[in-house]
Amino acid sequence: MASVDILSAEGQKSGSVDLPAQLFEAEVSEQAIHSAVVVYQANQRQGNASAKGRSEVAYSKRKHHRQKGTGGARRGTVGSPLLRGGGAAFSLPKPRSYYSRLPRSLRKRAITSALSHKAQEGKVIVIDNPQMSEPNTKSFAALLAACGAGSGKVLFVQATADAAVVKSGRNIAGVTMSTAGTVGTYEIIANELLVLTSASVEALGQVHGG
Repeated sequence: MASVDILSAEGQKSGSVDLPAQLFEAEVSEQAIHSAVVVYQANQRQGNASAKGRSEVAYSKRKHHRQKGTGGARRGTVGSPLLRGGGAAFSLPKPRSYYSRLPRSLRKRAITSALSHKAQEGKVIVIDNPQMSEPNTKSFAALLAACGAGSGKVLFVQATADAAVVKSGRNIAGVTMSTAGTVGTYEIIANELLVLTSASVEALGQVHGG
């Protein structure tokens, strides 16, 4: 079980915590991560792309010219797919759902692989639970900078959502706020640094380590 330092708001070591081995020392499966990312991105699609079919275009239904003898294509109306502006021969379903889901075992393997990959790269930072009575973006940005997470894309994970902390961090460019119960594989992979609170380490073990 790997042990990492817990950093204070000033960036000083204030203790240490053991990262759950089942989450941060698992075998990394690139295939599981890839599948989870593909499914996540597919589920973000609205599926409202549309093309009018032959029966939907607002053109005359009269046959344009006789069938034979003209030397031209044997087509029907001006709404034919053969002509510019005509209806699509194979238009998309309207609306179209791209929704998909992964088996529970594969979802678990994907998130443990993502966490373990971050740990192997040394991209996991653990800090003391921030104590904020009211939102303060400047103070939160200073906290991240002191802990070495002041630049790049950062995923900040709390045990549960603290409104003051969330409001303090959500306006900072490159910072994504999440919780142990809602964080997903895509968020972990899409960000360079994973910043955890000491409470969220335990919460991740409870939510995803069973």
